[in-house]
Amino acid sequence: MITMRRAPLLLFSCALATGAMACSDLTDAGIVNDEDPLTSENGLTSNGLTSNGLTSNGLTSNGLTSNGLTSNGITSNALVMQALRDQSATGPLSRLFFRYLVSCALGPNHSVTYTWTDTTGQLHTEVNPGGLGLAPYWESGPPSQTDKEVVSACLGARTNSKGVTVPLSLRGKNISGLSVTSAERASYTFGEGAFWGNVFTSPPHLYSCSRVAFNAGVNTSQYLAQGRTCAAAGCGLITYVGACYTSDIATTGQTCYDRDGSKDWVSTCNAQKSKFSASTDNVLTTWLLP
Repeated sequence: MITMRRAPLLLFSCALATGAMACSDLTDAGIVNDEDPLTSENGLTSNGLTSNGLTSNGLTSNGLTSNGLTSNGITSNALVMQALRDQSATGPLSRLFFRYLVSCALGPNHSVTYTWTDTTGQLHTEVNPGGLGLAPYWESGPPSQTDKEVVSACLGARTNSKGVTVPLSLRGKNISGLSVTSAERASYTFGEGAFWGNVFTSPPHLYSCSRVAFNAGVNTSQYLAQGRTCAAAGCGLITYVGACYTSDIATTGQTCYDRDGSKDWVSTCNAQKSKFSASTDNVLTTWLLP
């Protein structure tokens, strides 16, 4: 059974590897409290500061995206529960994917709790906390097209080719939950790129573009060597398209055709690199610490 909780998170420690997850609870031996999706050192819960660690194989080889996840709410879906209880090698990837899905979709005062049994018969209780609140109504009902696309962008933005967890600043057009504080803008100064697509359709697709408008911010980040490569190179399901935004008057040759005045985000993006092609505004722009 999947249950929802609206309670403070308990202490935990959690380490991510490539497609696998190991967690140890510091409060109750029977409960696993998964990684806080927000960077714990700053405690911010009302903007886009988050962390990544979802691996590219966890994004594509899980049993959830093609298993009825969008036909109902996150918490009332038998097919989802079947995938989360899978004892095969796909099971850990499904649980990892679901953890990031919950932290992208639900708000910080919500969590999803479920149980599963491993091949030795040991019962595990997972507590997946919400975080960014990008699709809160998915908690109890089927997602809209916008919900699916903005959560997909979030999952793409939080994919790390090495499975290393690093802090991110996520920013997007008209997404109040990702509003940027002056302190955040002053700290996260490398405009890495942007992500968009839909992993909840057939076939699933995600795209990325490199750097923000006019290559704003500093020239590099220490985290580029720690798996932050998906915005500027092919990364499993994520297809790299090219530069995000190089001109305010261009009609071809860049992937996005709208930008924030302060260059926080890019939007109106497509893989055809043409202003006249069908585009989406459900795009998330990523910024890193230098």
